[in-house]
Amino acid sequence: MRIDRMLSIVVILLNRRRIKAQELADRFEVSLRTVYRDIEAINLSGIPIISNQGLDGGYEIPDNYKLNRQFLSPSDMKSILSALKGVNAALDDSKLSVIFEKIQSLLPDEEKKGIDCGDETIVFDPIGWDNSDRSARKIQTVYETINSLKVLEVTYLDSSGKRTIRNVEPMTLFQKGFAWYLSGYCHERNELRIFKLSRMKELRVLNQTFVRKQGNFRNLFEQWQPQEKMIEMVLKFSSSVRHVVEEYFESAAILDQDDASITVKARLPHGDWLIGMILSYGDRVEILSPDPFRTDIQNKIRKMAALYNL
Repeated sequence: MRIDRMLSIVVILLNRRRIKAQELADRFEVSLRTVYRDIEAINLSGIPIISNQGLDGGYEIPDNYKLNRQFLSPSDMKSILSALKGVNAALDDSKLSVIFEKIQSLLPDEEKKGIDCGDETIVFDPIGWDNSDRSARKIQTVYETINSLKVLEVTYLDSSGKRTIRNVEPMTLFQKGFAWYLSGYCHERNELRIFKLSRMKELRVLNQTFVRKQGNFRNLFEQWQPQEKMIEMVLKFSSSVRHVVEEYFESAAILDQDDASITVKARLPHGDWLIGMILSYGDRVEILSPDPFRTDIQNKIRKMAALYNL
């Protein structure tokens, strides 16, 4: 988020003499143009940043400038604390705990109420409802290997269920939508890869260190395509599941609806997941197209009927 990056830039400049624009761009994995816009926005907010030219040039904040705690409102600080609590729920990082305490100490006493007693107005929780302890341990292990630059041995399942063992140099842990991912250098593939944490079945930290390679996970993610083949589908749902359909599918995907049915056109990942999703609706959904997938569902229903001697 831009506000987080701008705040980080201010903190960096307050804690060091001078830094070049390219170094900021590399640190936050953004373009130089983005850094220039951030610096301009920070200046407009009232924090003076000086640009120095030459070999030893860069950005700096004047020595006589001091940032007082009024720069951040109590609401700003409470939002930051909520985000830190959510992140630390997954990472359990003592450094984040110290940062949390530092920011909390800046709040007026009357504003500290609710921080630890469940009265927050917004909460970030990156751990899902299911297997939260197991998920948190997995995230914590991956995070620690990134910081310690240790190679991670991963037993990994791909979308077809094929099991492989990979040695990975973990680089960036990130959350996208409802899932966690790891980008890292795969020894078996000799290239940067993206791994979905839910498909990592076994993790083992090896006593082998590495030097972090060049690579930007954002560019990698833009180029990365899910292994599942996507197919265009038209589905006709019963109005009894209208609330589920409207929640799951974007409004643009809903072609038509009346009192009896809802027709949806969507691009979905082909595979066992899709078959399971369709069957979960029972007689409340019908596949209008494509015909081959309609046939797949018919065959699956016949096998289920034979299994139960119907």
